[in-house]
Amino acid sequence: MQALALRLLTVAAASLTMAIAAVAPAHADSYGDTNCTVTPDAPQCVVTVTYTGGGNGNGNSGGGGGNTVCKVGGNVVECHNAFGWLGKDGCYYGKDESSFLPANQWIKTCLDPATGDPIPGLTIVTLFQPPVALGVITQRAVDNLTIPRPVIAANPSLTTTQFVHVPVWWWVQPGWWQTQTARASAGGLTIEAKAVPRKITWYAGDGSSVVCNGPGTPWTTSVNPLSASPTCGHTYTKTSANSPGGTFTLRAVATWDVSWSGGGFSGTEPAITTTTTVNVTVTEQRAVVVR
Repeated sequence: MQALALRLLTVAAASLTMAIAAVAPAHADSYGDTNCTVTPDAPQCVVTVTYTGGGNGNGNSGGGGGNTVCKVGGNVVECHNAFGWLGKDGCYYGKDESSFLPANQWIKTCLDPATGDPIPGLTIVTLFQPPVALGVITQRAVDNLTIPRPVIAANPSLTTTQFVHVPVWWWVQPGWWQTQTARASAGGLTIEAKAVPRKITWYAGDGSSVVCNGPGTPWTTSVNPLSASPTCGHTYTKTSANSPGGTFTLRAVATWDVSWSGGGFSGTEPAITTTTTVNVTVTEQRAVVVR
């Protein structure tokens, strides 16, 4: 029996299990004359894909040498074969040898459950997520990513009082702005996930925000302290006296673009954000008039 349709992700190290229901192809299978498009919750139509793997797969590790096991109705079936990787509709999805197909287009092959032979007919379909058997590996690689919160700095220092009409320079500490990677492996395939910092949105706490498409420029003593940052900063025009606690909450929200690749496959995942907050006091610098 080669028909399939759902995933159950089990991560041994974290004892995490996740199941997603899906629908198998409509046909009579070896369990009886069951049409899975009509009764998708029937036991004959339920498929599980289980991933197990040790280690966290960070950096240059191989992802713990994981393994996938696929079942339908409790019977073990192939997670991948010459036609591709098991999909949630019970068919297999692969790529052309010349790799002409875009990342989200796949060759769909459905197998006759009685003989195991491919059902005639070539179909190219668009998937917005990888086939489930491949998806559990890519998701494990993404889950292995360790994405840090921004390590922020400023001039004037965030630990000192800020003044209205005095430019503030914002930046992240050197070495923070770099790509994070992690891997996961199974079935002879290694998937590498990457998180690349794209921007930092600084919420000043006074109702304004600044989007910086880079780490910002560190201030140095050779620069006039009253000059504005060339890349990332802000100038407060009101004090924090009327804010809760007499301070503004400064938030630095980093946005990371996440992608994965391996074995000729590739794809993207929703962006991830990490945030650092700090309270700052902003006041006025009173002038002294001498008569």
